Amino acid sequence: MPSTELLSIGELARRSGLTPKALRLYDEAALLVPDRVDPFTGYRSYHPEQVARARRIAALRGIGMGLARIRTVCDLSPHGAAQELRSWWSQEQADALSRSAAVAELIAALEESPPEDIMTTIDPTAARPALRTSAHALARRLRRPQLQDAAMSTPMPGGRHLLAVADGFADAGPAPEALAALARALESALGRGDQAIAALRAAWEAASAAALSTGDSASDDEAAHPGGTTLTAALVDGGTLVIAHIGDTRALLVREGTLFPITQDHTQVASLVAAGRLRADEAATHPQRAVLNRALAAGAPREPDLLLRELRSGDRVVLSSDGVHAVLAPERLADIVCDLSAGAEHTALALLSAAEEAEGEDDVAAAVADLR
Repeated sequence: MPSTELLSIGELARRSGLTPKALRLYDEAALLVPDRVDPFTGYRSYHPEQVARARRIAALRGIGMGLARIRTVCDLSPHGAAQELRSWWSQEQADALSRSAAVAELIAALEESPPEDIMTTIDPTAARPALRTSAHALARRLRRPQLQDAAMSTPMPGGRHLLAVADGFADAGPAPEALAALARALESALGRGDQAIAALRAAWEAASAAALSTGDSASDDEAAHPGGTTLTAALVDGGTLVIAHIGDTRALLVREGTLFPITQDHTQVASLVAAGRLRADEAATHPQRAVLNRALAAGAPREPDLLLRELRSGDRVVLSSDGVHAVLAPERLADIVCDLSAGAEHTALALLSAAEEAEGEDDVAAAVADLR
């Protein structure tokens, strides 16, 4: 009877959707031990039946299960594994309820605190400093049949300035419509005297409605794959930056030559990394790393993150779609945006050109504002 042909680590990686680096990690954790290791070269070889185990490990890591618990699940019969997973999930839900109560208490305490007790560098009652904004926004189609990204840079009432980037997905991606609705509603709200946060929240509702309306008008073929969009909007309000964000477009702050991320991607994988439950190198190659769990799309949570940051003279604010930051190495991205000798327009152009040179397949969009 012929012996079973073993798989190289590269072949197992292709069949399982993992990477050789992740497979080596799971070997070290005794989760997926090779069938054979060459004593001279150290090359790992796997049995074809281990493909299913590799895929199960990836799936369990993708929902945030720890390596020790995964080892238990994978060593059980299917019925036993199902019971173990059910027990694990029951505790996860209980933990979430406990955290929800604690978060609610903290929010209430912060909102009830007198202004002098609030630990923040932002004074909402202070006069807005006269920072001059120089900004530019660009979007470009690379290899997609039509442009799905959109970018905007436009002045707003009261000397404010709006930057926004949206990344549409599926054939009916409504990024331009969402940005246009956002800008109209924000201009109206600020013009009637609304404060920045309240105005941006109201404008978000208009953007969401426009995105859903565009999806509802899609063709039958498009309706089978309903469109939606991510959206990151940054309002420069004197010395304060007010951000509304959903999806995996990003906002960055450059200060004194250092790059600081402001937003977090709304994917389950990104949340697990932020919570320390998934390693960054695992997340970088996880099969579901780009699957959004919040977006302006039918059936998805559409509540944005609303964030405040202090601004200083000399700061730079950068927004980008994942067609930019997903293909550029972090060092390359930092080199471009931290070069403050280049103006906002040149920096936006440099980001899009670098993404194209990196042979990215997605559309690209960027918006850059310099504060003086």
